[in-house]
Amino acid sequence: MAKKLTKAERKEARLRKGKQWLLTYTGSPKKMNKHYRERFHVDAVTAAKDLQELGVNYTQEQLDQIKQAEEQRLQQRRMEREAKERERLAELYEDSDDRFAFIAGYTDGGAPFGVMWEEVGIDPGLPFEEKVKLYHMQMLAALAGVGGAAYYFTRKRK
Repeated sequence: MAKKLTKAERKEARLRKGKQWLLTYTGSPKKMNKHYRERFHVDAVTAAKDLQELGVNYTQEQLDQIKQAEEQRLQQRRMEREAKERERLAELYEDSDDRFAFIAGYTDGGAPFGVMWEEVGIDPGLPFEEKVKLYHMQMLAALAGVGGAAYYFTRKRK
């Protein structure tokens, strides 16, 4: 099995291949950064640095614009990931709310009843996502003590 290349070795190889790529590049100069990113699987800032090392000139304004666009892209991805995690937690614990770790049911008047956060040893003042994560870890630990979480997740449910 081949040894994994270090970061410096990967960059050296990328620049060596990038030099050949640049000699045969036929696209527009405006799209060069994008095409380099796609070809070598790097982010926009790394592509700009590599291209500069290979002799492509950028103005400071262009570099600032590339950096700002990359920061916005990363922020957008982070926000999407966080929203997806919140949605997953909401689906996973739709029988929970700010007061109850587990809602067993509702009275005739519509009031929920069940196990409160304090009863499972979790501070009710924490943000909902944090409470749910702690509760989830407690449930997995409890399952590990009763034959393991692997059994719980692999058994057939009726």
